[in-house]
Amino acid sequence: MLSAIVFGFFYGFLLCFTFGPAFFRLIQTSIDNGYKSGILIAFGVTVADAILMFSAVFGTALLPKIEDFDVYLSVGGAVLLLLLGFISLFKQQSQLVYPQTKLGTFLYYFTSGLLLNLLNPSNYIAVFGTSTYLRGAQHFSIHELIAFFGFSLLATMLAESLISFFAHKMKRLLTPTIIRRINQTAGMVFIVSAFLLLYKQFR
Repeated sequence: MLSAIVFGFFYGFLLCFTFGPAFFRLIQTSIDNGYKSGILIAFGVTVADAILMFSAVFGTALLPKIEDFDVYLSVGGAVLLLLLGFISLFKQQSQLVYPQTKLGTFLYYFTSGLLLNLLNPSNYIAVFGTSTYLRGAQHFSIHELIAFFGFSLLATMLAESLISFFAHKMKRLLTPTIIRRINQTAGMVFIVSAFLLLYKQFR
């Protein structure tokens, strides 16, 4: 059980530094709009991971039984990434107009993190592949799997919150030009990720 807890924590922590779309979205938002907004994105990412891990541990009954579900997933993810990419590339100010109510702000950032994870098929492969490996090769019991993924979620939320906090603190060292370049880099990552997603699905 101890090894499941330790390795689960490191697994969740390392997953935060895979430099995918969610990572760049977290950095971009934290710099532009503050670490609290970044933490909301981190929360959305963590909830998405929790949904996938729960399904991996207890079965796939919660996943939609839709024909060609993987195609819809890939297309939906690509559309979201392209939208984020073009917004990041062409916006001229450091901050967009976001919902002004507390609920609207929460939903905006939370769903951004949630959808970036849920609409990324590679996350399904990673989580279900890890679960299969732990069950088969490592002979983890159901309790060890729960401990592994539970501490993985804890590490993910902790690591992404720290990333958000320090990214926001770095803003004082950044000029408007550098911030614009960061946004443009994030935009390119989103767009390239969208085309890679479509390529892998339809090749």
